[in-house]
Amino acid sequence: MLEELVIENITPEEIDLDSFEIKPKLNPKIWKNENKVNLDVKKQLLKIADDFFNSLDVPWVSVKDVQLTGSLAGYSWSKFSDIDLHVIIKYKEINKDTDLVTEYIKSKKDNWTKEHPDLKINGFNIEVSGQDEKEDIVSSGIYSLEDDEWIRKPKKQEPKFDKDAVKEKAAGIVNQIDDIEKLFNDKKYDQVLKDYEPLWKEIKSMRKRGLGKSGEFSIENIVFKVLRRGEYLEKLTDFKNRAYDLNNSIK
Repeated sequence: MLEELVIENITPEEIDLDSFEIKPKLNPKIWKNENKVNLDVKKQLLKIADDFFNSLDVPWVSVKDVQLTGSLAGYSWSKFSDIDLHVIIKYKEINKDTDLVTEYIKSKKDNWTKEHPDLKINGFNIEVSGQDEKEDIVSSGIYSLEDDEWIRKPKKQEPKFDKDAVKEKAAGIVNQIDDIEKLFNDKKYDQVLKDYEPLWKEIKSMRKRGLGKSGEFSIENIVFKVLRRGEYLEKLTDFKNRAYDLNNSIK
């Protein structure tokens, strides 16, 4: 008889924060020096941004800028980093209903990501999205690829956040995800779907609160990154999707 798979709770001490350490220089795979992106990287990112913009199918709209943001536009990069590429446009040029435009752009971004899972530059995945020109991005560094210069130059300083609080909160959410895994293994698919919704909603709102309150290095945003880098978010979504399929299939 097969032994039952036992999933043990993770402790805060097991949460690894090493990847959040500040690096001594910008990533050399992306940057020529502290002030300029590698020319080949710049050319390719602009091409990708142009292709993404064309996929939006809004030819009457003009691109205001293409910006590189996120950890690779600063000193907090790691092997987990993505290239955050933002195509800046004026949403009201698409439609006066900017909420509708926001949903449309998000849908296009999601489709683009699914269609190009292997798109990388020097080993880093590319996360490209549309951004309204009035939106302020929470990032320690923002670089204009169109103008080839910093809009917001990052500072080389150790981020200040409560590591114990991050570990405690991250461990709590990981254990909730593990509880959902237990339900899945017990074939309690209805309960998986019920428990997924409030947990996923809380994870998303947690990050939004953190970014709005304390920015990139808020406890909430660091917790979100811990979950993403540990592939816990992917795991959670996978259990939800598989539970739905199994719960609604007829054999």
